[in-house]
Amino acid sequence: MGIEEESFFQRQIQVPEIGTIGQKKWRESSVLVIGLGGLGCPTALHLALGGIGRIGLVDFDIVEVSNLHRQTLFTFKDIGLPKTEVVSRVLLEHCPWLVIRTFAELVSDLTKPELLDGWDIVLDCTDTISSKYAINDLCIKKSIPLVTASVFRTSAQFAIFSGNGKPCYRCLFPDLKEGDILNCSLGGVLGVQTALAGTYQASLTLQYLLDPKSTDINSVYFMEWNPPTLYQSKVEANAECPTCGHGTFKTNTDWNAKEIHPEEFIRLQKNISTLFIDVREKDETDLNPIPDSFLLPLSDLERGYLPEFEKDLTLVCICETGIRSKKALSYLQSKSEVYSLIGGRRAYIQYLNNQPSH
Repeated sequence: MGIEEESFFQRQIQVPEIGTIGQKKWRESSVLVIGLGGLGCPTALHLALGGIGRIGLVDFDIVEVSNLHRQTLFTFKDIGLPKTEVVSRVLLEHCPWLVIRTFAELVSDLTKPELLDGWDIVLDCTDTISSKYAINDLCIKKSIPLVTASVFRTSAQFAIFSGNGKPCYRCLFPDLKEGDILNCSLGGVLGVQTALAGTYQASLTLQYLLDPKSTDINSVYFMEWNPPTLYQSKVEANAECPTCGHGTFKTNTDWNAKEIHPEEFIRLQKNISTLFIDVREKDETDLNPIPDSFLLPLSDLERGYLPEFEKDLTLVCICETGIRSKKALSYLQSKSEVYSLIGGRRAYIQYLNNQPSH
């Protein structure tokens, strides 16, 4: 640790529970942060300011205006830039000695376990159930501790689980589906709660890296805004958990087999018998249109409106992040071929941006 870095952390080193030994532990630790939104921004910043030596940043998204009220590392000048790029720059401006790796990708059940190689602990700061399950399963597979959090409107929750599970995130929420918990773009969110929950994630991480044995890995914490409340609940290990127990994964072909990735989406664009259905609301499509798509908002489907489609058409549902389009499948099950684009418009745009230019 250089003189400038030591001076930077001097007030923290004076805390008896930390000292030079604790600060050195954090300096030698590595943390992977998945998701750089309302949770990931405060989490990443406080990990850097706490003295973590190496931080990985995972996010496939770009900065948008609607992010700014709660994603505190971004400003108007960052709109349109990759989140990993902006967060990396801001963290290095605060802590120039920090080592950062960035990964512009969407974490799903197809993510390679190698993403987690070389990290001491993983933080799930995403806002979709599919990503949360995928991250949990990867952590158990690689025996890496997981700190997870979520926020809905004014309610937040966070927890830390060991890399061995028993319990794990699936023990806490064994059978959630997209839509059971709405993400920020659908259900709304109070920005200050995401900041608090993300800060607690960073705090739990620092505590664990300082002394794993002193960290409670069998609890979930719930935080309410009005009135201000924080309470703790024990999580019981589920022997039938398919991730850390002896249970098996349930297969549901109506949902799993009908999701496609951007590569397949591009292939289907060349098929004249494919109809792309945009299930977002009209104000969203006006801001970020999806070319050559048919507007059919999910809200219309939920009200019972279902137009007639030609029987030989392949239908591909698209929304902003892949949640509403997946839910739309349940209203279109009677059609011969219906698919949902994983990650939605954002994942598709990011995929295109990552392709080499010719």
